[in-house]
Amino acid sequence: MTRRSELDSMRGILLMLMAMTHLPMGLTRFANQPLGFVSAAEGFVFLSAFLVGSIYTPLMLERGIGFVRARIWKRTRLLYGYHLALLLFAFTIIAGIAHFGHSQALRNFLAPLFHSPGWASISAPLLLYQPPLMDILPMYIVFLGLTPLLLQFAARRGWRLLLIVSALIWIAAQLQVGRGLYDLLAAGGYPLPPNAWSSFDWFAWQVLWIVGLWLGSPAVRSVSAAPESVISPSRGIRRSTYVLIAAIGAAALLLCARHHIGGYTAGLDLNGPLASKWHLGPLRLANFALLGLIAHRLLLPLLHWLRIEALELLGRSSLQVFAAHIPVCILADGLLLGTTSVTVPLQGVLLALMLGVMLLVAWKADAPRREARARRQHANKHADRHAVAPRVSMSRPVSAMQD
Repeated sequence: MTRRSELDSMRGILLMLMAMTHLPMGLTRFANQPLGFVSAAEGFVFLSAFLVGSIYTPLMLERGIGFVRARIWKRTRLLYGYHLALLLFAFTIIAGIAHFGHSQALRNFLAPLFHSPGWASISAPLLLYQPPLMDILPMYIVFLGLTPLLLQFAARRGWRLLLIVSALIWIAAQLQVGRGLYDLLAAGGYPLPPNAWSSFDWFAWQVLWIVGLWLGSPAVRSVSAAPESVISPSRGIRRSTYVLIAAIGAAALLLCARHHIGGYTAGLDLNGPLASKWHLGPLRLANFALLGLIAHRLLLPLLHWLRIEALELLGRSSLQVFAAHIPVCILADGLLLGTTSVTVPLQGVLLALMLGVMLLVAWKADAPRREARARRQHANKHADRHAVAPRVSMSRPVSAMQD
């Protein structure tokens, strides 16, 4: 797959929005769901699934599911290692600052650990305890680990059944099936509170991953699935100016509702069932679909034309950058949130520090790519210098050649 610079830039933008949302600064209210009932997290999960589908589906068709399974599970283990490293940082450095520094904010951040250290230490590696800001990566790990099974099923049976099951699971999530599972564990003696689990309802958010895989995997349509069982993504969206205008108009109305522009929207609750971020409410899904269409038609072509190298750099190493920004946000939130000392200059320093850390991690993670590109360029130059000149035909006499 040829790397698409605009998708890397889009992931870079989403990473910056998430970082600004997590920092204790005035920009948070502008970075957190600025365009309606959609946050950067939805875009990050969906776009990641889209790229996984577009990269690994051709590999599956060419080299088999075994090769793809090994590649994806290797990446899953790497991400799980990142998560364990973050847990180790939280349970040692953050917990130490909270205890010896008497930081109530950091104690609240790790409240289940201080309340039940044994259970928290066992549950965290099993993904049953996820401190705040550290709950997107576990969800990503589980979704990525299941992806080979999903791609294999889609290759054999088509995407229709997977999409239907995904929609049914999302509906069950709106009916609080996740809370029901927690109640069963609690009845069996699990002592940690409900908020010790992920803030994100995985039963709801899986729909973004499944749809992202589907839209990124059009080649699956050609594999042993009956024609009537195949849904083509290209049939679902009419790329007409009228559809784009209608999408912009509907998104503008939801934007007004999000920011309570107009008295008729004043009662809409961001945490209500319609717009809940954690349960991915129906209004939020509709808003995401509208913004996704607009971004596909307008924003991605603009990013492809601009070619902003810093954004592309962040996007190429998005998971490493995401993991690296979490400790900075935890320390900033725990030490500064709720104080009166977060002045505008300090906010600027925090933002510059965060961007510096993110770019440094991205640059280090991108080193193998730069080295590979340098080797290719060196090999091409070496081949050009030692290229064999075309042989001269000896069918003519020497005298004729000299003429």
